Amino acid sequence: MSTITRPCPVTPAQALALGGLLALPTLAQGVVVRRPLMVRLTTLTGADRRAIALLRRLRAAHGDGPLLVRVPGRAPVVLPLAPHDVRAVLEDRAFTPASREKRGALGHFEPDAVLITPEPELRDRRRELNERVLGADAAPFARVVAEEAATLPRHGTLTWPRFHAAHGRIVRRVVLGDGARDDVTLTRQLDRLRGDANWSYLRGRRTDVHNAFRRRLAGHLARAEPGSLAGVLARVHAGSDVHAEGQVPHWLFAFDAGAIAAYRALALLATRPPARPGHEELRAAVLESVRLWPTTLAILRDVTGPNPWGLSEGATVVIYSPYVNRAEAGDAYRPELWLDGGGDTWGGVPFSAGFAACAGAELVRFTSACLLDAILRERSVTPSVGLEDPMPAALDHFTLSFAVKAADR
Repeated sequence: MSTITRPCPVTPAQALALGGLLALPTLAQGVVVRRPLMVRLTTLTGADRRAIALLRRLRAAHGDGPLLVRVPGRAPVVLPLAPHDVRAVLEDRAFTPASREKRGALGHFEPDAVLITPEPELRDRRRELNERVLGADAAPFARVVAEEAATLPRHGTLTWPRFHAAHGRIVRRVVLGDGARDDVTLTRQLDRLRGDANWSYLRGRRTDVHNAFRRRLAGHLARAEPGSLAGVLARVHAGSDVHAEGQVPHWLFAFDAGAIAAYRALALLATRPPARPGHEELRAAVLESVRLWPTTLAILRDVTGPNPWGLSEGATVVIYSPYVNRAEAGDAYRPELWLDGGGDTWGGVPFSAGFAACAGAELVRFTSACLLDAILRERSVTPSVGLEDPMPAALDHFTLSFAVKAADR
């Protein structure tokens, strides 16, 4: 990290602008589960576009160095803008992913998850478990995806609720097995806890809902159904303090974001079909979907030790994904970034990066590509919105729909 640049303090007026144009809209949309009304409102008002434009202006004014924002009553906040600074933060263990805000939010439903484990040694063991299970052979899941894709309309209109329901069945079957396919109660319990998580420490814990969710989840895990991640998990040895079963809520939560990524990727593919369609091209569309419209708007890191910026412990680093992902690759749809090595252009951090990168990224890309392939193989779809370069800064998946008809053969 010797090349990391020093933070540049912003003025009080610029700090207020960052709060109003970046922080507030991000929080309003929901950091753990999206709020449909607020997503619609921020899209209509161009909140993401305004935040990206503000960061571009500040970088032009201050240079490539990170922005240092002093917040009354708490440690400073730093926003890295240049690619090398973003990569440096994500690769340095002095910047922990178990930030205070994240622990307050995710603690509502996954208190033992690797992402919010502050102890490095325990975190490494939990990370190893996640990698072993999520890195298992995903090929058998293609059948599950195909079966659920077949439930989607072949003519008429495809809406987000219909797509999301099918994707939810995929997630439950992949993670817990066929026996969990129709357990929408489990998903509703998790969604209720995720709604509370949007408020982090500002809302008390619903121990009744959390306990009911854990009991229901434990019942599915006890089956250890072959052909599911639960089956793989049952065969992996882990110490009791790892809380293997405590990692599963994050799989269900994070996998759900794959629905948003795949749905938006479907709009990209319908608008710009690849010249030679295949799984790699479909995966590239998913990556571009997340690059252009991140499902995680802000990647948080807290300072826990000595660092090249000289920040005190407790300072927070905020990587604003909508800006960072377009900082070098721009606003156009560029699936080639993820094909054949991708060239020299940096595509941002669609699935984070460094030692805390998404352990299930490949699984999400694989199942999403399978789902897109199954949909497009038998259907011709036309999105309700036009997508032309430069791509919009936001795409409201709640209101996005597709006119569907049988594919020409």
